[in-house]
Amino acid sequence: MPVTPLVSPHLEPEPEPEALLAEVIGLDLPRLALPRTCGGEGADIATLASAVQALARRQPAAALLAWSQCLLAEALARSPNVALREHLLPDLLDGSLAGAVSWSLDFGLVQAPWPVKGRPRDRGWHLSGRLLQVPNLQWAGHVLLCPVWFEPDGPQAARLGWALLRSEEDGLRHALDSSRALTRQAACGTVTLQRVHFREDELLADDAGALALPLRLFDQALRSAWWAGVLQRPTARTHDGSPRP
Repeated sequence: MPVTPLVSPHLEPEPEPEALLAEVIGLDLPRLALPRTCGGEGADIATLASAVQALARRQPAAALLAWSQCLLAEALARSPNVALREHLLPDLLDGSLAGAVSWSLDFGLVQAPWPVKGRPRDRGWHLSGRLLQVPNLQWAGHVLLCPVWFEPDGPQAARLGWALLRSEEDGLRHALDSSRALTRQAACGTVTLQRVHFREDELLADDAGALALPLRLFDQALRSAWWAGVLQRPTARTHDGSPRP
C-alpha cells in the first residue's frame, strides 16, 4: 500500500533567510541609492522604492530584508564616523554581513523606536534593553542599528545617540520567531541586551536628530513600497486551489 507523503509535491519548500538575503544582494538593492562616493550607483530613492515594491509583489520576505539592509547601508553612508563606515559598509553591500534595525516594519520611524539604555563606563557604556520584531537576524552574522539613551556622565548631559552592535557582542542574545512564514523567512526575532560593552569610538552618530530625519524619510519610502507590493500580490492558494491562510 503506497504511503501518502506528508508534504504535497505541489508545494514549494519555504525559502531560507540566507537565500533571500543573497537574492537582495544579487539585485544590488543596498547599493542602488547609495552615493557613488560610498560605492553605490547614485540612484534616487524613488528608483529604489520601485525595485523594493516589485520584489515585495514576488517575495515579501526578501523585500523586508531589502528594507532592513538598505536602511543600514544608508545609515552608514550618512554617519560622521568614517572609520566605522569604511569598516562595515563593504560587508553590508556584498551580503557577508546582514543589517538589522531595531524598529518594526509596522510603524517604522514614524513612531520612534524605544531606545536601549546606556550606563557610562570607562571610555564607553554598558547597554541594556529588549527589542522586538527585529528583522534580518541572520545566523552567519549581523549588525544591529538602534538608538541609545545615554545616561549623564559627569559634565556630559544625558542624550540620544545611534549605535551599531555586532551579533557576536558579549551580552547580546536573540531569539527567532518561527510562528509565521514571514518572520521565519526574514529571520525576525527578539534581541536582548544585558550589559553589552560599547566603546565611544563605535558611535554611529552622537547627534540623534541629524541622522533620524534622513533615515525617517528613507524608511517611510521603502515601507510604503513594501506594503504596496504586498497588497498587489495575487491571493496565495494551496495545491488544491483553496485560499492559503
